[in-house]
Amino acid sequence: MNKTHIATFSIVSVIALVFLFPFYVAALMAFKTPKQTFDSFYALPSSLSFENFSLAWKASKYLSAITNSLVITVISVLLIVLVSALAGYSIARRNKPFYNFVFIVFLAGLVVPFQITMLPLYKMGKELSMLNSHWGIALIYGGFGVQMGVLFYAGFIRAISREIEEAARIDGCSTPGIFIRIILPLLKPVTATVLVLNALYIWNDFLLPLLYLQDKFYRTIPLQQYFFFGQYSSDLNLAFAYAVMGIIPIVGFFLLMQKYIIKGIAAGAIKG
Repeated sequence: MNKTHIATFSIVSVIALVFLFPFYVAALMAFKTPKQTFDSFYALPSSLSFENFSLAWKASKYLSAITNSLVITVISVLLIVLVSALAGYSIARRNKPFYNFVFIVFLAGLVVPFQITMLPLYKMGKELSMLNSHWGIALIYGGFGVQMGVLFYAGFIRAISREIEEAARIDGCSTPGIFIRIILPLLKPVTATVLVLNALYIWNDFLLPLLYLQDKFYRTIPLQQYFFFGQYSSDLNLAFAYAVMGIIPIVGFFLLMQKYIIKGIAAGAIKG
Protein backbone atom coordinates (compact mmCIF):
# COMPACT_ATOMS: atom_id res chain seq x y z
CA MET A 1 0.00 0.00 0.00
CA ASN A 2 1.30 3.46 -0.90
CA LYS A 3 1.02 6.56 1.25
CA THR A 4 -2.19 7.69 -0.49
CA HIS A 5 -3.95 4.39 0.25
CA ILE A 6 -2.76 4.43 3.86
CA ALA A 7 -3.98 8.02 4.35
CA THR A 8 -7.34 7.23 2.74
CA PHE A 9 -7.77 4.11 4.84
CA SER A 10 -6.89 6.02 8.02
CA ILE A 11 -9.37 8.81 7.29
CA VAL A 12 -12.15 6.37 6.42
CA SER A 13 -11.42 4.34 9.57
CA VAL A 14 -11.62 7.43 11.76
CA ILE A 15 -14.91 8.49 10.16
CA ALA A 16 -16.30 4.96 10.61
CA LEU A 17 -15.34 4.96 14.29
CA VAL A 18 -17.04 8.33 14.79
CA PHE A 19 -20.27 7.03 13.26
CA LEU A 20 -20.09 3.72 15.15
CA PHE A 21 -19.43 5.35 18.53
CA PRO A 22 -23.14 6.04 19.29
CA PHE A 23 -23.93 2.36 18.60
CA TYR A 24 -21.13 1.37 20.95
CA VAL A 25 -22.53 3.59 23.70
CA ALA A 26 -26.07 2.27 23.15
CA ALA A 27 -24.99 -1.38 23.33
CA LEU A 28 -22.75 -0.63 26.31
CA MET A 29 -25.48 1.06 28.32
CA ALA A 30 -28.02 -1.62 27.43
CA PHE A 31 -25.94 -4.33 29.12
CA LYS A 32 -24.93 -2.31 32.18
CA THR A 33 -26.55 -2.01 35.57
CA PRO A 34 -27.25 1.48 36.97
CA LYS A 35 -24.34 1.05 39.42
CA GLN A 36 -21.90 0.16 36.64
CA THR A 37 -23.08 3.17 34.66
CA PHE A 38 -22.60 5.47 37.64
CA ASP A 39 -19.10 4.12 38.36
CA SER A 40 -17.84 4.53 34.79
CA PHE A 41 -19.97 5.66 31.87
CA TYR A 42 -17.76 4.46 28.97
CA ALA A 43 -15.99 1.50 30.59
CA LEU A 44 -16.85 -2.07 29.63
CA PRO A 45 -19.11 -3.83 32.17
CA SER A 46 -17.59 -6.48 34.40
CA SER A 47 -20.54 -8.73 33.54
CA LEU A 48 -23.36 -8.52 31.02
CA SER A 49 -26.81 -7.84 32.42
CA PHE A 50 -29.80 -8.90 30.30
CA GLU A 51 -32.28 -7.70 32.89
CA ASN A 52 -32.60 -4.30 31.20
CA PHE A 53 -34.13 -5.92 28.11
CA SER A 54 -36.78 -7.82 30.04
CA LEU A 55 -37.66 -4.78 32.14
CA ALA A 56 -37.82 -2.53 29.07
CA TRP A 57 -40.03 -5.10 27.32
CA LYS A 58 -42.52 -5.13 30.17
CA ALA A 59 -42.45 -1.43 31.04
CA SER A 60 -42.86 -0.06 27.52
CA LYS A 61 -45.32 -2.40 25.77
CA TYR A 62 -42.70 -3.26 23.19
CA LEU A 63 -44.92 -5.49 21.05
CA SER A 64 -47.54 -2.76 20.71
CA ALA A 65 -44.93 -0.11 19.88
CA ILE A 66 -43.09 -2.20 17.30
CA THR A 67 -46.42 -3.19 15.70
CA ASN A 68 -47.35 0.48 15.37
CA SER A 69 -43.96 1.33 13.88
CA LEU A 70 -44.19 -1.60 11.48
CA VAL A 71 -47.73 -0.80 10.31
CA ILE A 72 -47.01 2.90 9.80
CA THR A 73 -43.72 2.24 8.01
CA VAL A 74 -45.14 -0.42 5.68
CA ILE A 75 -48.21 1.64 4.71
CA SER A 76 -46.12 4.77 4.19
CA VAL A 77 -43.40 3.21 2.03
CA LEU A 78 -45.92 1.32 -0.11
CA LEU A 79 -47.79 4.57 -0.71
CA ILE A 80 -44.54 6.37 -1.54
CA VAL A 81 -43.37 3.69 -3.98
CA LEU A 82 -46.73 3.44 -5.75
CA VAL A 83 -47.29 7.18 -6.22
CA SER A 84 -43.63 7.96 -6.98
CA ALA A 85 -43.32 5.22 -9.61
CA LEU A 86 -46.48 6.28 -11.43
CA ALA A 87 -45.67 9.99 -11.24
CA GLY A 88 -42.05 9.43 -12.20
CA TYR A 89 -43.05 7.36 -15.23
CA SER A 90 -45.51 10.00 -16.44
CA ILE A 91 -42.98 12.81 -16.00
CA ALA A 92 -40.14 10.88 -17.67
CA ARG A 93 -42.16 9.78 -20.70
CA ARG A 94 -44.20 12.93 -21.37
CA ASN A 95 -41.95 15.84 -22.23
CA LYS A 96 -44.64 18.50 -21.95
CA PRO A 97 -44.67 21.83 -20.05
CA PHE A 98 -47.36 20.63 -17.63
CA TYR A 99 -45.40 17.55 -16.55
CA ASN A 100 -42.18 19.55 -16.29
CA PHE A 101 -44.00 22.02 -14.05
CA VAL A 102 -45.30 19.18 -11.88
CA PHE A 103 -41.75 17.83 -11.58
CA ILE A 104 -40.52 21.25 -10.44
CA VAL A 105 -43.31 21.37 -7.84
CA PHE A 106 -42.15 18.02 -6.45
CA LEU A 107 -38.56 19.24 -6.30
CA ALA A 108 -39.62 22.50 -4.63
CA GLY A 109 -41.13 20.49 -1.80
CA LEU A 110 -37.67 19.15 -0.91
CA VAL A 111 -36.45 22.59 0.18
CA VAL A 112 -39.37 23.31 2.53
CA PRO A 113 -38.39 22.49 6.15
CA PHE A 114 -40.82 20.33 8.10
CA GLN A 115 -40.91 22.89 10.92
CA ILE A 116 -42.66 25.37 8.61
CA THR A 117 -45.48 22.93 7.83
CA MET A 118 -45.67 21.41 11.31
CA LEU A 119 -48.46 23.54 12.77
CA PRO A 120 -50.61 23.62 9.58
CA LEU A 121 -50.31 19.82 9.35
CA TYR A 122 -51.41 19.41 12.95
CA LYS A 123 -54.38 21.74 12.45
CA MET A 124 -55.36 19.90 9.26
CA GLY A 125 -55.04 16.54 10.97
CA LYS A 126 -57.22 17.66 13.85
CA GLU A 127 -59.94 18.99 11.54
CA LEU A 128 -59.92 15.84 9.37
CA SER A 129 -59.78 13.41 12.33
CA MET A 130 -56.36 12.14 11.26
CA LEU A 131 -54.79 12.26 14.71
CA ASN A 132 -54.20 9.01 16.61
CA SER A 133 -54.52 6.81 13.55
CA HIS A 134 -52.14 4.79 11.42
CA TRP A 135 -53.57 5.97 8.11
CA GLY A 136 -53.45 9.66 9.09
CA ILE A 137 -49.73 9.77 9.84
CA ALA A 138 -49.00 7.42 6.91
CA LEU A 139 -50.57 9.93 4.51
CA ILE A 140 -48.30 12.67 5.86
CA TYR A 141 -45.21 10.49 5.49
CA GLY A 142 -46.35 9.57 2.00
CA GLY A 143 -46.66 13.21 1.02
CA PHE A 144 -43.16 14.01 2.20
CA GLY A 145 -41.55 10.86 0.78
CA VAL A 146 -43.08 11.19 -2.70
CA GLN A 147 -40.98 14.28 -3.41
CA MET A 148 -37.64 12.50 -3.37
CA GLY A 149 -39.19 9.33 -4.76
CA VAL A 150 -40.32 11.12 -7.92
CA LEU A 151 -36.80 12.52 -8.37
CA PHE A 152 -35.28 9.04 -8.24
CA TYR A 153 -37.89 7.29 -10.38
CA ALA A 154 -37.99 9.98 -13.08
CA GLY A 155 -34.22 9.97 -13.41
CA PHE A 156 -34.06 6.18 -13.52
CA ILE A 157 -36.85 5.79 -16.08
CA ARG A 158 -35.29 8.40 -18.39
CA ALA A 159 -32.27 6.10 -18.66
CA ILE A 160 -34.46 3.21 -19.92
CA SER A 161 -34.60 2.96 -23.70
CA ARG A 162 -37.95 3.87 -25.24
CA GLU A 163 -37.44 1.18 -27.88
CA ILE A 164 -38.43 -1.50 -25.38
CA GLU A 165 -41.79 0.17 -24.84
CA GLU A 166 -42.31 0.80 -28.54
CA ALA A 167 -41.73 -2.88 -29.31
CA ALA A 168 -44.25 -3.87 -26.66
CA ARG A 169 -46.77 -1.34 -27.97
CA ILE A 170 -46.40 -2.77 -31.49
CA ASP A 171 -47.23 -6.20 -30.04
CA GLY A 172 -50.48 -4.76 -28.70
CA CYS A 173 -49.53 -4.04 -25.11
CA SER A 174 -51.35 -1.11 -23.48
CA THR A 175 -49.65 1.65 -21.49
CA PRO A 176 -50.62 0.14 -18.09
CA GLY A 177 -49.43 -3.25 -19.35
CA ILE A 178 -46.10 -1.77 -20.44
CA PHE A 179 -45.60 -0.17 -17.05
CA ILE A 180 -46.51 -3.29 -15.05
CA ARG A 181 -44.88 -5.95 -17.21
CA ILE A 182 -41.82 -4.15 -18.59
CA ILE A 183 -40.95 -1.00 -16.67
CA LEU A 184 -41.77 -2.13 -13.14
CA PRO A 185 -39.39 -5.15 -13.15
CA LEU A 186 -36.58 -2.83 -14.30
CA LEU A 187 -37.16 -0.52 -11.33
CA LYS A 188 -35.92 -2.91 -8.66
CA PRO A 189 -32.70 -0.99 -7.80
CA VAL A 190 -34.36 2.40 -7.45
CA THR A 191 -37.36 0.86 -5.68
CA ALA A 192 -35.06 -0.74 -3.12
CA THR A 193 -33.33 2.60 -2.60
CA VAL A 194 -36.59 4.47 -2.07
CA LEU A 195 -37.80 1.72 0.28
CA VAL A 196 -34.68 1.79 2.45
CA LEU A 197 -34.26 5.56 2.66
CA ASN A 198 -37.88 6.16 3.59
CA ALA A 199 -38.15 3.17 5.91
CA LEU A 200 -35.10 4.35 7.87
CA TYR A 201 -36.52 7.86 8.18
CA ILE A 202 -40.06 6.83 9.11
CA TRP A 203 -39.00 4.12 11.58
CA ASN A 204 -36.70 6.50 13.48
CA ASP A 205 -38.79 9.67 13.25
CA PHE A 206 -39.85 11.22 16.53
CA LEU A 207 -41.35 14.66 15.89
CA LEU A 208 -44.30 13.75 13.66
CA PRO A 209 -45.47 10.85 15.89
CA LEU A 210 -45.18 13.19 18.87
CA LEU A 211 -47.63 15.55 17.14
CA TYR A 212 -50.02 13.02 15.62
CA LEU A 213 -49.95 10.02 17.98
CA GLN A 214 -50.90 11.33 21.39
CA ASP A 215 -52.82 8.21 22.41
CA LYS A 216 -50.71 5.58 24.22
CA PHE A 217 -52.15 2.85 22.01
CA TYR A 218 -50.55 4.33 18.86
CA ARG A 219 -47.05 5.13 20.19
CA THR A 220 -44.14 4.09 17.97
CA ILE A 221 -40.69 2.87 19.06
CA PRO A 222 -38.99 6.31 19.25
CA LEU A 223 -42.03 7.88 20.89
CA GLN A 224 -42.33 5.12 23.50
CA GLN A 225 -38.63 5.43 24.30
CA TYR A 226 -39.15 9.12 25.05
CA PHE A 227 -41.33 8.25 28.03
CA PHE A 228 -38.45 6.53 29.82
CA PHE A 229 -37.33 10.05 30.70
CA GLY A 230 -39.53 11.76 33.27
CA GLN A 231 -39.46 15.25 34.71
CA TYR A 232 -37.52 14.25 37.81
CA SER A 233 -35.93 10.93 36.88
CA SER A 234 -34.63 8.93 33.95
CA ASP A 235 -33.51 5.35 33.44
CA LEU A 236 -30.72 5.41 30.89
CA ASN A 237 -30.09 1.68 30.92
CA LEU A 238 -33.70 0.76 30.15
CA ALA A 239 -33.92 3.46 27.48
CA PHE A 240 -30.81 2.22 25.72
CA ALA A 241 -31.92 -1.40 25.99
CA TYR A 242 -35.19 -0.39 24.41
CA ALA A 243 -33.31 1.51 21.69
CA VAL A 244 -31.24 -1.58 20.86
CA MET A 245 -34.39 -3.69 20.57
CA GLY A 246 -35.94 -1.01 18.38
CA ILE A 247 -33.11 -0.72 15.87
CA ILE A 248 -32.62 -4.46 15.30
CA PRO A 249 -35.51 -4.82 12.77
CA ILE A 250 -34.58 -1.75 10.71
CA VAL A 251 -30.86 -2.59 10.71
CA GLY A 252 -31.70 -6.09 9.48
CA PHE A 253 -33.82 -4.60 6.70
CA PHE A 254 -31.01 -2.23 5.75
CA LEU A 255 -28.42 -5.02 5.57
CA LEU A 256 -30.80 -7.06 3.42
CA MET A 257 -31.31 -4.24 0.92
CA GLN A 258 -27.94 -2.46 1.03
CA LYS A 259 -26.61 -3.93 -2.23
CA TYR A 260 -29.31 -2.01 -4.14
CA ILE A 261 -28.83 1.37 -2.46
CA ILE A 262 -25.78 2.83 -4.22
CA LYS A 263 -26.85 1.36 -7.56
CA GLY A 264 -30.31 2.88 -7.28
CA ILE A 265 -29.09 6.30 -6.13
CA ALA A 266 -26.49 6.50 -8.91
CA ALA A 267 -28.92 5.45 -11.63
CA GLY A 268 -31.84 7.54 -10.39
CA ALA A 269 -30.14 10.77 -9.37
CA ILE A 270 -27.13 11.10 -11.68
CA LYS A 271 -28.54 9.87 -14.99
CA GLY A 272 -31.67 11.99 -14.54
